Amino acid sequence: MDKLRYFLYHISFYDILEILPYIGLAYFVIRRFILHKSPVPSSAFGKVSKELLRKCVAFLNKREKRVYEEYMVPEDILEALKVNLRDEETLKALLCSICAHLGINGDFIKLVVIDEFMTDWAGQISTDLAFTTIRLDLRKRYTLDTVIAVLAHEAIHLHLYYEGIHFKDTWENEVLTDTAAVYCGFGEYIYRGYAVMQGDFALSYNKVGYIRQEDVRYIQELMEEQRKNENRDGL
Repeated sequence: MDKLRYFLYHISFYDILEILPYIGLAYFVIRRFILHKSPVPSSAFGKVSKELLRKCVAFLNKREKRVYEEYMVPEDILEALKVNLRDEETLKALLCSICAHLGINGDFIKLVVIDEFMTDWAGQISTDLAFTTIRLDLRKRYTLDTVIAVLAHEAIHLHLYYEGIHFKDTWENEVLTDTAAVYCGFGEYIYRGYAVMQGDFALSYNKVGYIRQEDVRYIQELMEEQRKNENRDGL
């Protein structure tokens, strides 16, 4: 304790400024190369208010017509994509599996896989009821969980469209879509797939999705709270 007091007494403000860059470098090296985690916290990206997340969950509680089990990718599809994440036939099988979980026939959906550096989106969907196209921008940095999360997000868009569940505001509607992905059983894939990852450049970092990993956990807490309330009311 005496040594600590001596150190604090003698260190100056300018000494602290000189030390900070070394602390930052050590933090970067430990997280990036030892822990193999992104040195950029998810809080550095866009933050969604808890109020909006509560609004989304409450809206889904009112409008969703069924309770969804946790989704699991079929083992054969999972193993095939671990070998080749860019196999379009297997990616389509994955999309059909995700859609089937939602009660949608994915056979009629056209999946277009691209890898374009200039796009600012991971996935897109367009539909006119008769014909639906989902575009997946499959970047080299994407993990299998990221691809599953992106396809789940786009499939949820279609599900919500069919059910007439939406917000008027575009941003809030995208948050609603991510919330619904968790609500409908894709929570763990969304959690892992929405992790911060290294970008296209050496020291750049980004993520897909509109919510953060901590938002996924908060949504799951709200869902669990809702289930407990329903069970208590049923007694």
